[in-house]
Amino acid sequence: MTALPSHRAPRRSVGVDVTWFFTIAIALCFALSVPMVFRLVPADLYNLITPILQLTPLLAAIIMWLVRQPVPFRDTFATSWRGAPKWIGVGVGLIAAIAAIQTAIAVASGIWPLNPIDDILAASVWIIPVFVMQSVFATGEEFGWRGWLATRAASWGFWRLALVSGLVWIVWHLPVLAVIGDRPFWDIVIYFAGMLPWAPLLLALRWRSGSVWPAVLTHGAINSIRVFLLQSVPYATDHLLIEMIGWVLTLAAAAWLMRRGGAMVVHGR
Repeated sequence: MTALPSHRAPRRSVGVDVTWFFTIAIALCFALSVPMVFRLVPADLYNLITPILQLTPLLAAIIMWLVRQPVPFRDTFATSWRGAPKWIGVGVGLIAAIAAIQTAIAVASGIWPLNPIDDILAASVWIIPVFVMQSVFATGEEFGWRGWLATRAASWGFWRLALVSGLVWIVWHLPVLAVIGDRPFWDIVIYFAGMLPWAPLLLALRWRSGSVWPAVLTHGAINSIRVFLLQSVPYATDHLLIEMIGWVLTLAAAAWLMRRGGAMVVHGR
């Protein structure tokens, strides 16, 4: 296990490559979302279009990798499983713990009531299948954002890369506005702002493990285990305080994972 050399590529070249990656990923996502954004297809097809959109960061990363090919695919996209199970457990555990704390605070303070126990048990049957499905769907995103990008821009340092990639990640998500429908402006702002804290946590898992897989499965947990704990256990409504508690805890978890800092870990051959 070694540290990724920061001198692997000139800083200017890294900036150009990253800009191209962002541009291609966003352009592909926006282009493929046109039928959904302009209501050219029935709403029933949105669930089929969304997984295709999630592949666009991977497609952009593969394009950049084919153009540059600085190192083999396995190394560039950090697909090694060595040490990954431990960090998968850490990531999924953090997601469950943060969501459980949010729900416990909301229920204890009377902000949210609990759903009927029968409804909770019925929903719990779907946790594992949905977790697996969402993890598969997340592969396209994570191979781009926390795979190729994390390797190519490692010289930027953790927090700079987390902030920049998180902001671009929000822009990339803009077509989701076509799915969530008409909602108050501040609800939309909160929805998108809530994505930003996930970028440091997912990147920290990639950074510390040297593998993209902890980010993939933790992303899957965000869209399954977290949703179950926050929406199936309580009867949840939008509440800024509960959202902010989640943001703070997620950023704190990322800082805790990166408490020793240092260069990104990569696995040697």
